Amino acid sequence: MIALEPIGVVRSEIGEGQPMPPLGVPAVVEIFPRFLDGLHRIQKHSHIWVLAWLDSAERDLLQVKPRGLKEAGDEGLHGVFAVRSPARPNPVGLTATRVLEIERLSIHVERLDFRDGTPVVDVKPYFVSRDMIFAASNVQIGKPLTPEAAREALVLQAVHFHGELCDDLDRAVNVMVRFREEVLRWTDPAGWAVTVPADRPCLADAFMGMLRVSPGRRNLVFGTPGKISFQQGADRYTYDI
Repeated sequence: MIALEPIGVVRSEIGEGQPMPPLGVPAVVEIFPRFLDGLHRIQKHSHIWVLAWLDSAERDLLQVKPRGLKEAGDEGLHGVFAVRSPARPNPVGLTATRVLEIERLSIHVERLDFRDGTPVVDVKPYFVSRDMIFAASNVQIGKPLTPEAAREALVLQAVHFHGELCDDLDRAVNVMVRFREEVLRWTDPAGWAVTVPADRPCLADAFMGMLRVSPGRRNLVFGTPGKISFQQGADRYTYDI
């Protein structure tokens, strides 16, 4: 027998029955008073993992069709252990988020994809020494619902690597959205080869965050000032910035 005891609850502007944006919204994790001592020195960490119990999720599904997938029938099905669907045998939600402020029992965070009132079962620190696996990769699941949604996701990835949104990060994201929409049609290529100006280090940071490219793997190189280019097979696509 496994017993879970909530340690707190999520406070969010998104309530039951409302659509949750894919990347979540600003939220507060309210810890119950009896667990106050567990927050001692949590200020050491800029980011945390929030584990929640998705109490309204379906628990009898083992395969789902992720949103963004257009394939019908069996082609669109994924096992619940291969996606982040809330439907699963044990509906534990897991989200990493940046801590904005701590007010005694209230942890204000940048964004969570849990609805208002969702029970919180644990809070753990995000460790850069263990949790950040920069070389990790994923095969694309679905496509962004809109270019705006794609841009928001790319901004988040770039900022997670660079640390803040600056002008060149914004420029890199805009170029990336254009390239993925106009050339790739929102599919992922077999590999990436990106050239950025050597005198614009924030651009390099942006693409390292968005695409996990790096100079050491030779899929991020430095070239002509004022231009970003993507090599896809025999074709090169160049953008002025």
